[in-house]
Amino acid sequence: MTQEPSAALRIAVLTAGQAPAYKALRDKALCCAPEAFTSDYATAVQRPAQAYAPRLSMPADEGFFLGAWGADGSLLGSIGCQREERTQQRHMATVVAMMVEPAAQRRGIGRQLLHSCLARAERISGLEQLVLTVTASNAHAVRLYQRAGFRSYGLLPRAIVVAGVGHDKLHMLRLLPSSPLWQPTAPHEDH
Repeated sequence: MTQEPSAALRIAVLTAGQAPAYKALRDKALCCAPEAFTSDYATAVQRPAQAYAPRLSMPADEGFFLGAWGADGSLLGSIGCQREERTQQRHMATVVAMMVEPAAQRRGIGRQLLHSCLARAERISGLEQLVLTVTASNAHAVRLYQRAGFRSYGLLPRAIVVAGVGHDKLHMLRLLPSSPLWQPTAPHEDH
């Protein structure tokens, strides 16, 4: 099956009604790249699609999930941004659930999703910084985040264990322009 180029993408906020498409994408990602997620396929595949509806219907100031839709209407990727609930951490949000359909990878979909996520996060009042974790051995994903301005601040050895093999998680941070610590830098571009 030939996928359309990433230029044909439509990136939009996911809604509770799109939970079945989100679940299908997530289940496939968990199955194909178990080391990339803290959730496991065996547990997730048993969850009904509607279990994801609350995640896809949070108030705009609490966060969002974006989907990348192909010209044929299929969900090719997603990314989430969830704001911290505690009052003293409300200036932070966590980037979660970044995934791209395996057959559509390496075509810029993840980059477009991440840039859309950053642009939307910058519009949330009071949000100053984003954090995420990424499997340290996934050099492609680490580079993607670095090029978007994320910087590492720690490494958790054996953060997850999949089939007896430990995988380290790199912790990364990106300040937003609303942060008092933010300093403008030239964006890193893909070459």
